[in-house]
Amino acid sequence: MRVIIRADGNREIAMGHIMRCLSIGDALREEKAEVVFVTAGAETEELIRNRGYENYVLHTSFRHMEEELSAFWQYVQKFPCSLILTDSYFVTVPYMKEIKKWAKTAYIDDMGKPVYPVDILINYNVYGDTLPYHIWYSQENLPLPKLLLGGNYAPLRREFHEREGDRARAGKPSEKTDKTGAEKFEKAEFKRKAEVRNVLITTGGGDPFQVSEGLCRRLLEEKQRGLHREIRYHIVCGPFFVGKEELRETIGGCSDFIVHENVKKMWELMAKCDIAVSAAGGTMYELCCMRLPTVCFYFAENQRQMAQWFQGMTEIESAGDVRENREEVLKKIVERLGELERDGTLRTRIREQMRMITDGRGAWRIGTALRDAVTEADRAEASAGR
Repeated sequence: MRVIIRADGNREIAMGHIMRCLSIGDALREEKAEVVFVTAGAETEELIRNRGYENYVLHTSFRHMEEELSAFWQYVQKFPCSLILTDSYFVTVPYMKEIKKWAKTAYIDDMGKPVYPVDILINYNVYGDTLPYHIWYSQENLPLPKLLLGGNYAPLRREFHEREGDRARAGKPSEKTDKTGAEKFEKAEFKRKAEVRNVLITTGGGDPFQVSEGLCRRLLEEKQRGLHREIRYHIVCGPFFVGKEELRETIGGCSDFIVHENVKKMWELMAKCDIAVSAAGGTMYELCCMRLPTVCFYFAENQRQMAQWFQGMTEIESAGDVRENREEVLKKIVERLGELERDGTLRTRIREQMRMITDGRGAWRIGTALRDAVTEADRAEASAGR
């Protein structure tokens, strides 16, 4: 089985699409599939190849996907595939109709309408299984695809799949986890219940609104007033992080602010921390997996929906849209961090709420479903040929 994953990542749209597709790619390889990435540009080529995947670059505009169809088709003709998984907000109905002629198709949809003609549709948002896809497809006179909906399809990184954190939390290291890793996690979990000493700040692959810098500036001012003396802040810088120099200039020589680049095992950093700040994107599912009480914010429409769901259904508070009023959002984040720092009972409640969101096995479930769909199609084709 050969699978093409069509996705993009760059400074403008950051890395979310690529990272979740890499997780699905890893799951597909466990199903013995050959996986190839096709991208519009070369910005993520090194990352993809370092993960062991071929990356074919179309040298086209990621915003105008219909214009790439000719180049894409030439590649598919040369290297046929069983399935094409597409993850982009810039697809169109004509685009999806065309590639459906080439192979079975799957699409990752975290925006809802419009609906596309595909064989498999994935929406792993926590509210995904409440959306009326049956009605939408009926209104468009399109066959209903196989639906993979809800938080348990969140395609988390391999480290969260049958992961060290989950096994360690139960005191049962997996075959892939040494006992030391389990003990470290249990120790961290114990500390979380007692006191806050480490705070994680993760603002997405790019941080286009420099939330990290603004937040650290405010937290440093509070430290200078004698607050949060024993707390250390761990800032994650993604590959397209904006304002890294400004961030380092803001924190200066204060050893309580630690910048982490090229993090290899995010679960270990999350396990070390007691509370977190995060953009309301895919990282929220990883934080839920690790039961790390969080305050979130957003700067994109898909993030807005997720932030609103979390605030409405859990005690994870949203500080709002950083595009509309950055300083007000930063103020709310600092205030909520203070509440989480002081209130151990609140942290415990949020951890229990997060436990119900996802179990970290979403990528595996997607990989299995894609494999089964291709196998079923192959059997049907073989049967028709007899």
